[in-house]
Amino acid sequence: MRADGVLLAQRHRPHVVITADVTELARLRTCAVGGVIALAVEGTDEQLHRVLTDGARGFLLKRSSHEELLAAVRAVARGHAYLCAEVTGRLLDRFEIVPPSEEMDRGLGLLSDRERQVLVRMARGRSNDEIARELYLTCATVKSHVSHILAKLGQPNRMHAALLAQRMGLLTRTG
Repeated sequence: MRADGVLLAQRHRPHVVITADVTELARLRTCAVGGVIALAVEGTDEQLHRVLTDGARGFLLKRSSHEELLAAVRAVARGHAYLCAEVTGRLLDRFEIVPPSEEMDRGLGLLSDRERQVLVRMARGRSNDEIARELYLTCATVKSHVSHILAKLGQPNRMHAALLAQRMGLLTRTG
């Protein structure tokens, strides 16, 4: 982001700023913007550490899909953090916070097609209301699907189920 981008952020106080200029992250954070999403070409561990330390609430690779960009903006605008699927997968592999692959495959095999659609949208950062609108369901039906997904996958919450979906590559396989 050029210096005029920081001035614009100071003047307009946007909910979310997306920048590829990681040197401006600290200045953007002081502009009282809602959140900053950093874009990177490679997404090395060092880059991730730097941008998170400098206050970014989101991290995407420049090759991220439009859907992932929208999910990141929505999540950061709601006050949440968002890491691209590739980086999330690397973190999961490093910390081993999800079950082994064969156990995950078995759990995913228990899901209905509709539950998989809901899970993919959860992993993209969608709220229950957003999922309901996208899939033409009621919010109560989405909540029911989420409960079934968590039970079938043996996951304690939405975040763990979403991370599981990302690690299993569901975001690249299904819409």
